[in-house]
Amino acid sequence: MAQGKGEGITTAIAVAAFGAICVAGVLVALWATLRRPVDARVVRAVEQVDSRLAAIDAQIWAAEQRRGEPRDTLGDAIGSTLELEAVLQRALAATETLPAVDGSRISVRRADGTVTTAVRGSFGQGLESSLAGPPDGGPYVSGVASWDVAGNDALRTGLVVPLGPEGSGSLAVFSRLESAFDSEAANILRAIARRAEPAVQNAFRYLEVQELAATDSRTGLGSASAFEEALPREISAARRHGRPLCLIQIDLDDFGVINKRTGSLDAGNAVLAEFGERVRATIRGSDAAFRNSGGADEFFLILPETTRELAERLYARLRFEIATPPLGSIMPPVTMSSGLAELRADDTAESLRERAGARQTVAKHSGKDQLRTDADGHALPD
Repeated sequence: MAQGKGEGITTAIAVAAFGAICVAGVLVALWATLRRPVDARVVRAVEQVDSRLAAIDAQIWAAEQRRGEPRDTLGDAIGSTLELEAVLQRALAATETLPAVDGSRISVRRADGTVTTAVRGSFGQGLESSLAGPPDGGPYVSGVASWDVAGNDALRTGLVVPLGPEGSGSLAVFSRLESAFDSEAANILRAIARRAEPAVQNAFRYLEVQELAATDSRTGLGSASAFEEALPREISAARRHGRPLCLIQIDLDDFGVINKRTGSLDAGNAVLAEFGERVRATIRGSDAAFRNSGGADEFFLILPETTRELAERLYARLRFEIATPPLGSIMPPVTMSSGLAELRADDTAESLRERAGARQTVAKHSGKDQLRTDADGHALPD
């Protein structure tokens, strides 16, 4: 693939930065070990590392040419992207500069306990989880394991180093060769892990920002912007697989008078928060709920693989959960006026939404506390 001059300069800078970080890491390690001013031995060690880094750069370039992959997959800095999956894959690609690597695995853990794992290359049955640090979870610098297995294609050796705060994650490589990894390989793998760690943390922060933007702060449901992205995507998936899909638009009845009835300015917010909790507890894992930007008390439910009849049953269950016990202990209980539309062959996201909205308006003007669907012919009352 042709590469522009600007991209080449960016790549050169990224590779140089990676080399500089590796050199810095080795210097720190040497200082910690020797505990005295830099002398000729340190100078020689740094020169050897520089030579090794030059060889790594050459191996990266050669690996690129063999694989025919874009330059930014193997040569660019690991941290040149904020997408978590891309960061993990670039860290794994960097491990292929080690000799005899046939497979690699990286595992990272977010503060909430969510673990994300990525693999590259060859793996045996269950081997991807067989090397993740000491069994007791204690601190470690690196670890090597070997397996006595049959077959020329079997992986026989593994090397793992910690990655992340307090070793919360790990970076591991595997080889078909026996005794494939020595102390130099461990040093290089640790350097790659050190380079990957800040990139992973940046990706985590970026992911958190995305999640916040996709979540309504008062209800915990999806945001309006998330709904605008989700509806076309779900319509496309339904058409691709030839499956039904329904959309329900919900309006909480008389929401604007809740604060007046209760004499509390916080009552409306409490109702919204409790409504969000009950919706999340009631809908299926494949369903998605969103708050509409058009009003504080308007919501959407996207129901994939759901016919109109099934959607009506799901709504009946939600209606029961909303009413029993009353939201916010408000009496009389808060009710819903809703409209349901089932995806048609000629629908767009806009037309499906308009049809659900029209049915919701009919429900609101026909006595409230009800669901109207696009299967009935009722128009708005005069």
